[in-house]
Amino acid sequence: MILPSPLPALGTERLALRRPIATDIADRFSLGRDSGIYRMLGADTARLTPLTEEQASAWVENIASHPAAWVIEHKARAIGEILLDNFVVADQRADVIIGILDPDSIGKGLGTEALAAVAAFAFDQLGLHKLSTRVLAFNTRALRAYERVGFIREGLERESALIGGVWHDDVIVGLLKRDFDARRQSPSGEQLELRYRS
Repeated sequence: MILPSPLPALGTERLALRRPIATDIADRFSLGRDSGIYRMLGADTARLTPLTEEQASAWVENIASHPAAWVIEHKARAIGEILLDNFVVADQRADVIIGILDPDSIGKGLGTEALAAVAAFAFDQLGLHKLSTRVLAFNTRALRAYERVGFIREGLERESALIGGVWHDDVIVGLLKRDFDARRQSPSGEQLELRYRS
């Protein structure tokens, strides 16, 4: 498996998944740190501090330096990130990680669109066999987004996240190429269509 360089932009009906640009720093800074979103990502919200411009810049730099990471753009504005990570070449697998950081963009199916686009890229272009991730058990919205793309709950890791002094479980979910292909070919899988852009 060889990652293309440069990493191609991906498009969906409402999103552009692309490498960072200069204006992403201001977009990220304007999003700040929403306590509801950060709790779902596993942060101790009692310890959240306001996002600084330096941290917004570092967020963009981290995406730019990662070989398989995209900024999620919606309505000409950066709203989050998605990446493929922890590649295991021998097993043709990787982890997928997503974060929608704009509270106004939550609950609109944008995460599902981004996940479907990256899954199609991973399977069709990179030749991967499986994608995996872990989700906090109380993050039911994220679990639904993964499941709409075809991810299956494969296990439960008990009390694996300590958040604000309370232990929480992680749900392990996985997606096989054959399951994703079957979903794309079904009448209800039309929402998983995507286009590539150069």
